[in-house]
Amino acid sequence: MANQQFIKGVLKGIAASSGIVIGRAFLVHRGKMRILQKAIDPPQVAAEIKRFKRAIERSKHQLLEIKEKITAEEVRRHFFILDVHLMFLDDTMLIQDTIEVIKNRRINAEWALDIIIGKLNTAFDTIEDEYLRERKSDVNYVAQRIFRNLMGSGHDDLAKIKGNVIVVAHDLSPADTIQMNLNHVAGFITDIGGRVSHTAILSRSLGIPAVVGLQTVTSMINGGDLLIIDGYGGTVIINPDEAISEEYIEKRKQIRLLEREVLKYATLPSETRDGYRIKMGANIELVEELPLAIRHGAEGIGLYRTEILYLNREDLPSEEEQFQTYRRIAEGIAPNSAVIRTLDVGGDKFPSKYGYDHEANPALGLRAIRFSIKEPQLFKIQLRGILRASAFGKLKVLFPMISGIPEVRKSKAILEEAKGELMGEGIPFDEGIEVGAMIEIPSASIIADTLAHEVDFFSIGTNDLIQYALAIDRTNEHVSYLYEPLHPAILRMIMGIVEAGHRAGIEVGICGEMAADPAYILILLGMGLDELSMTPFYIPRVKKILRRSSYEEAKQLLDEAYRLSTAAEIEDYVKKKMAERFPDDFTLGYHWDGTA
Repeated sequence: MANQQFIKGVLKGIAASSGIVIGRAFLVHRGKMRILQKAIDPPQVAAEIKRFKRAIERSKHQLLEIKEKITAEEVRRHFFILDVHLMFLDDTMLIQDTIEVIKNRRINAEWALDIIIGKLNTAFDTIEDEYLRERKSDVNYVAQRIFRNLMGSGHDDLAKIKGNVIVVAHDLSPADTIQMNLNHVAGFITDIGGRVSHTAILSRSLGIPAVVGLQTVTSMINGGDLLIIDGYGGTVIINPDEAISEEYIEKRKQIRLLEREVLKYATLPSETRDGYRIKMGANIELVEELPLAIRHGAEGIGLYRTEILYLNREDLPSEEEQFQTYRRIAEGIAPNSAVIRTLDVGGDKFPSKYGYDHEANPALGLRAIRFSIKEPQLFKIQLRGILRASAFGKLKVLFPMISGIPEVRKSKAILEEAKGELMGEGIPFDEGIEVGAMIEIPSASIIADTLAHEVDFFSIGTNDLIQYALAIDRTNEHVSYLYEPLHPAILRMIMGIVEAGHRAGIEVGICGEMAADPAYILILLGMGLDELSMTPFYIPRVKKILRRSSYEEAKQLLDEAYRLSTAAEIEDYVKKKMAERFPDDFTLGYHWDGTA
């Protein structure tokens, strides 16, 4: 398929950062390094370990030097990514395990490090969460830097990029991106990566169009080739003719006008024409995303995923470290609230002292609230951190993967123990902190009427709820077509959760991807949801739809959808009605989710 697309001059990848740009290719030659494998004699072991440690120190020095040279404030905001890499260079698992392999197997440092990186990559591949799985790339960025220092290979001076170029690379580390003169970079294209890789995150934050996951693009493009990046549809066109270039220039002009218009809605209330208010929250993984969320009109953090604090390390985050992180969120989003979701990964992702082996089906195994309850001390440390931070702003606690009332009650009991300890220590916290249940398992949706009396709010995780309810894995290409958010069963399930919550007097929100799709906004509005939480980028677009709609017309659309029998019928009907109702927002064949 890739070869056929190349012959036509068109490549299809993953839309990582929206925008359309035309420019000349700047090819970064940095393929996978060939690792020398060599046995060493016992007397050489100490010298080999010393050589490895020198490469580590040299790598640290290079990253710190990059940080010192950067003065542009918009780039300095992303230094936290370099700090993650510096953290890896201090990671005992990475360093000590490599040293142990050098000692025990008496092999050279490059070979030993390659063995350890292979094990870490295998571990990352088992992680369910896409964002956390993509952190494998950080390990490999760091490893490549160490390899180059071990082997005496040079590092490209990307600061010398001139002109208005499109950077083409196998992959780009944050260190690569940060040291470029971004005034000369029109776009990014890479062989590997996904929507939550650092290249994608940085590109979106900096407003630079990018297409990633093109597999072999570096072997298909020559330096100086004329390229078009369509960051909405994930398309790259190589050496387009004049007619195609003019077509994309016109598309770019129209889309930029639309985007400027949409951003005007960021600071406006999320209210329908007939006065129905629905809160707009932001889903974030990093504290550093707060300014982006606020800039795009977030009225709070609807979901902060805490998993990033626990992974990429051999030890566990301390209570103090977690407190400081949650405090930054509370203060940064004040006076609005932030929902802190407790740990949502499995026990097999933790240090060996916890003794959990890899599970055959981790998605249905010991994960999320099940793991937290099984490890109450670890759970309590996180809850104490959240509680302490609640004294500095409005925080809420969200328990993930709730399947029944016993899990809620056990979780609340541990929360009460943490409160009691803090009271005894004289440490302030919000004694009335709200507790929520994440509804993402069908059993929880069925008993939502009784669950609603146990918590202060519901947050519907549609990503997993749809997968579990329809028994499909949306990452499996053979069945992904069955991932249907507008399946009649899903609509009834969500409606039932909303009604159960409202009867009990609690708020109900959605924090899954469904909340950000413009085609689904009126359907969700018609259900009477209290909050929609999404990636910050989509908030102004959703506000625009809401402010040009009425609650009554949304309920009518929902009623009509209920009369249809299949997901395909509902999907066709809803998208047709939305395109008729909001023609400007479905222009040029593009949807806001980046699909064409």
